[in-house]
Amino acid sequence: MKQLYARFYGPEIFLEQGRLLFALLHVFANAGYRIRLHPHLGDKPLEKYGQLVYRLPGLELADHTAGDTSRMFYLYDRADPDLARQPWAKRIEARFDLFSPFWRSDPIIMPFPMHPLQAGLTRATLLDLRGCERKMRVFFSGDTEHYRRVWVRYPQTKLPREPIVKAVIEHMGEARILIEDASTLERLMQGEYLQRVVLTASSQVRIEFADWLPTLARADFFLSPPGIVMPMCHNIIEAMAVGTIPITNYPEWMDPPLQPGRHCLAFNTLDELIATLRHALAMEQTQIAAMRAQVIEYYERYLRPDRFIARVESHPGPVVPILMYTERNMAQNAKRLGRHSILMQGTTHPRPRGLWRRLAAVYWPVHRRT
Repeated sequence: MKQLYARFYGPEIFLEQGRLLFALLHVFANAGYRIRLHPHLGDKPLEKYGQLVYRLPGLELADHTAGDTSRMFYLYDRADPDLARQPWAKRIEARFDLFSPFWRSDPIIMPFPMHPLQAGLTRATLLDLRGCERKMRVFFSGDTEHYRRVWVRYPQTKLPREPIVKAVIEHMGEARILIEDASTLERLMQGEYLQRVVLTASSQVRIEFADWLPTLARADFFLSPPGIVMPMCHNIIEAMAVGTIPITNYPEWMDPPLQPGRHCLAFNTLDELIATLRHALAMEQTQIAAMRAQVIEYYERYLRPDRFIARVESHPGPVVPILMYTERNMAQNAKRLGRHSILMQGTTHPRPRGLWRRLAAVYWPVHRRT
């Protein structure tokens, strides 16, 4: 059995209600690793999503390693000097500095995960959801309160969620439907196909976690605006997992970037948003089916947790830096994002070898591939 010893000091790995810690350990548990986790997990009790790590299969708390560490992986956010001196099959360093250039090393960007409460989805269920009957052309549901601040201005200003949703409500006219209670949404799911933009009033309609993915899977497209601090949000990953095509203004935040017209529809300004929605409403079902197939292929190739683990296992170096999307890094370093950032360079395809070749690739770039 594959084995991993994990010890974390924080504080960043423990933030976001424990989502980061859970996401990181979950991908290894899901890949069949037996995880020995050091019980010291910060100065405060884990928050609600962090508590879910204790339910992961194959995980046990242990304040020491066991057996021959030369066959084990060591996972950490800050290396323990004593542990670092031991022989390991690989050392895996969790990092968060996505806006750094990494001129001299080859990190792996960890795909943004589904919400922790969706992480237990079985593959059979996922395949069933991809094949379910679609009931609406474009869908959006989510909170908008406090989603007003502009954080990202490179390579274009990323409009926040609130003005995006407000523009849809104000400018799409009869082409949109605003659902103001859960029973109306339920009836819509039982009715005829709606070639419209369907939105829920976020303060009045709550979709339970158990119903979220089945609801997403009933739409051809999902409007995927940014999260509250950073663009990345669980819903874009969940939409793609069930074959629902994202309409988004941050395609280049994915690794590799989503290609508009293949894996998404994209916009930057509010005028482009409205034009893009009208384009989605006018598309033929054959076009939509072709895009859906490419969205699913992208998810299978780049977003599945086991694909990430395979990349970690095959990394040629003894130390593997893995980079996680975090709100803290976004909030503290937004101005550092630029064309030199590893997020913009990408990590899914081989980078040029050598410092000068990497510098040249940034300043005279070849398009990032998918």
